[in-house]
Amino acid sequence: MAANTPEAMQALMAPRSIAVVGATERADASSGFVMKNLVRFGYQGKIIPVHPKAEAIFGLRASPSLSALDMPPDVAVIGIAADKVIAALEEAGRTGVKAAVVLASGFAELDDAGRERQRQLVEIAERYSMAICGPNCLGLFNLGSGAALYSSSLSTNLQKGRFAILSHSGASAIALGNTGRFGLSHIVSSGNSAATDISDYLDFLATDDETSAVGIVIEAIREPERLAAAMEKMHAANKPVIALRAGRSERGAQATAAHTGSLAGSNDAYRAFFRRVGIIEVPDMDGFMETATLCLMLKDRPANPGVAIVGVSGGGVAHVSDIADEVGLSLPDLQPETVARVKALLPPFATPQNPLDTTGIVFADEGIYRDVLHALADDPSIGLIVATQDAPAGLDDFCASEYLGIAEAVSDYAETGKAPVVFMSNLSSGHHADVEAKLASVPVLRGTKSALTAVRSLMTQDRAVSWPGVTALETKSLPAGTLTEREAKARLAAEGLPVPKEHLVTDANTAAETARRLGFPVVMKIESPDILHKTDAGGVKLGIASEAEARTAFDAIMANARAYAPDAVLRGVSVQEMVTGGIETLVGLVRHEPFGFGLVVGIGGVLVELVNDGAFDLLPIDLARADAMIDETKLATLLQGYRGAPKADRKALAELLVKISDFAARYGDDIEAVDLNPVAVLPEGRGARILDALIISRKMP
Repeated sequence: MAANTPEAMQALMAPRSIAVVGATERADASSGFVMKNLVRFGYQGKIIPVHPKAEAIFGLRASPSLSALDMPPDVAVIGIAADKVIAALEEAGRTGVKAAVVLASGFAELDDAGRERQRQLVEIAERYSMAICGPNCLGLFNLGSGAALYSSSLSTNLQKGRFAILSHSGASAIALGNTGRFGLSHIVSSGNSAATDISDYLDFLATDDETSAVGIVIEAIREPERLAAAMEKMHAANKPVIALRAGRSERGAQATAAHTGSLAGSNDAYRAFFRRVGIIEVPDMDGFMETATLCLMLKDRPANPGVAIVGVSGGGVAHVSDIADEVGLSLPDLQPETVARVKALLPPFATPQNPLDTTGIVFADEGIYRDVLHALADDPSIGLIVATQDAPAGLDDFCASEYLGIAEAVSDYAETGKAPVVFMSNLSSGHHADVEAKLASVPVLRGTKSALTAVRSLMTQDRAVSWPGVTALETKSLPAGTLTEREAKARLAAEGLPVPKEHLVTDANTAAETARRLGFPVVMKIESPDILHKTDAGGVKLGIASEAEARTAFDAIMANARAYAPDAVLRGVSVQEMVTGGIETLVGLVRHEPFGFGLVVGIGGVLVELVNDGAFDLLPIDLARADAMIDETKLATLLQGYRGAPKADRKALAELLVKISDFAARYGDDIEAVDLNPVAVLPEGRGARILDALIISRKMP
């Protein structure tokens, strides 16, 4: 979207003059809301109502058209019906307006006529280099300048601050903007985002002095490359971005390969993309609030990855520890010197460990709590401290006063402590107001799971973009249609991937001779482009141990296949070297637009769906990422040698994953899906073998 130049985005996000096309004093009109909001929030720039007949609106002199103005405004808010929008945008472009907000619905979200209107909108934006918020949106609000280009009521309780919200959903923007938990620099409800999308807003906010962190509510990503480039700028500015994605259900995922698709849905692709570009994904609005609060207060990630949990109740810290384990938060053991310091501070019956119960002694002497925090912070394995203390909002002031000493101790520690500290309530309703009032400089989080998930996200977030990566491989082509297993393996072998020896035969005697030359036992499989699931067709025979068995197996396989699929093309039977032993593994490529290919690895064989064990990442991957993917699955345990089994060749599997990534780079334009199941990972030093392969070409036969 070349329209979104820095000048156009500046005009949209920080306008010095605003024209409202279709301005009216009607209470129910979207343009009426915009006019009232601009006045209500004290916008100091020029406001120009545009109306063909009215002389003044809300006491402001009106212009009959944009063309009648001496100077074009920075932005035009188009508050008229969808069928009149294109003409208004064309006029805006001709007169030199650099940005617009299109409020009306009735575009691509509606019907064919709407899609054509949206196409014209994008064309106008590109032709005149205009940034356009919308269509089908509520608009945007710059809280610093009062530029409230917003077609709904805005609460005067909105706090000015340093957090920006970008949302495809208008309702979500309203809900998250009015939590009262953090102050805002901007709210953008971008609707269809036809010409200006999340990446364009991030480009602007990366250099916006009023914004320290950004939260996005996103429904879809159309141009991942542009979003990745915008994240490069956000990382360079040390501005974290969190994302809540609507539509994460796997119901919409398409299984594009026999097994691979069942282990890698669209949610996996989005999750991988967010990780690879350094966006913190949150599961819900509660998670959004806690993560936003933490990111605003602690922009810099702690130097050490470990977290210490401290509280005043054994049962309480045990509960927090359970949730920490559930969300994958690292709670390292304390160093001996830390244990000694803590032991000297606490009563003899206390147990110096992580998580730490300080016991009730700290209620009598808050200095002990503060000293404990300093001791934990000096531990080289601890990067952040979570002080968990419930002080429910429903307490009366007298009962709440019991917790003020602990809050003061945490606040005092925060001024000089080596490691950052977070004050957490296990209750999503939060703390008593008197307690929170003591913690102005400390992140105060609510709800155990949401809070600890936010902490884990901050500790583990990638602060660099590693997607799409660099691939400089020669591209190659595949033939049309679905390759047979033997053809697929031949193609894989040509790219250096390990496959068993095999030969195609067309009669029983040749089958017997070929089996003898390969060496018994062998595997025999039907060769047909029309039969993908050979086992279902009775088209596979294992452990053929003699020439006589090979002849019998050939005749049986051909007869079974003909009965299973009478119209199928049967090319013969593939006689294959039989590989025994090893760990059965699934490796697959699955296409997830707009990201391209992703790679799946997990436990394979006939129990793929039952075991449901798989790791997924977008391509390309390197050897380090391949190894990390293996660690994310139960394969890691099996490959190590489970219950006395020999260690398997994990290195060979990791190398195979990288080669499949390279295979996708070479043939990706022609591939719909690749399913390698099983891949036998043999004992250490013996490598791996692809025992079955399915490659589906994108080309029509």
